[in-house]
Amino acid sequence: MLSRKREIELSELAETIAELYCPSEIVLPEHIATMKGITFSNGDYGSAFDGLIEFENGSFHIFVNTKLDGDLRQARPRFTFAHELGHYFIDEHRQALLNGRTPSHPSYTNFASKNPIEIEADHFAASLLLPASRVKKDCVKRSFNFSLVQDISQKYGASITATVLRLMTIDKHPIMLVCSVQGKVKWFKHSHDFPFKWLKQPFGYVPKYTLAGTYFKNGEKFAEELPISANEWFEYVSDRDLSRNFWDYRINCVNF
Repeated sequence: MLSRKREIELSELAETIAELYCPSEIVLPEHIATMKGITFSNGDYGSAFDGLIEFENGSFHIFVNTKLDGDLRQARPRFTFAHELGHYFIDEHRQALLNGRTPSHPSYTNFASKNPIEIEADHFAASLLLPASRVKKDCVKRSFNFSLVQDISQKYGASITATVLRLMTIDKHPIMLVCSVQGKVKWFKHSHDFPFKWLKQPFGYVPKYTLAGTYFKNGEKFAEELPISANEWFEYVSDRDLSRNFWDYRINCVNF
């Protein structure tokens, strides 16, 4: 997890770039790359990577895997492209590539990496595609719910996952996002102000009395947020927090 200071630094950097190159429209990573003289290509690269940036012969080139999505207009390759631009625009990342300290390496858009470099590039990508000042305007006088997430996701051409992660970092709502696959927790992230930190079985099976647990047990789906006791998901919940409103929602994310 990035420090709050680093989150702000990267968010401000990404927003500056968004305002400079795409001030009044959806952010287009390919337009930014072109304006910076960064060449790029996309296509079916199998499972080798989602994205890759390399520095050779004095110039940068970005590869974006569109095997699952078809073109650069879809949410996943847009995020991948923005992630690779992060490696270029974040000074420390670019200098490492220029100096050969960090060789070109494959990136995967699954938000599961624990590598600080990849976490920073993910945060930059979400901040570039979803500039804070624009997203905050969309949140004015609206309650936080999945409808808001969907509206923002569609407006900015970002995935649901990227949108939720962005909302975590703009000081609008305390949120935790838990990714589970086949009933087991794969990764989880939360906003700095989220009141509960300790998941039950953080990398084990999802708790059975949650919406995710119910879904994995018998396939039952719920179309709306439902209130749930915090101690169903979390350990070390104080007595005074047992009665707090905690809303649980299950999202089926085929494409991150």
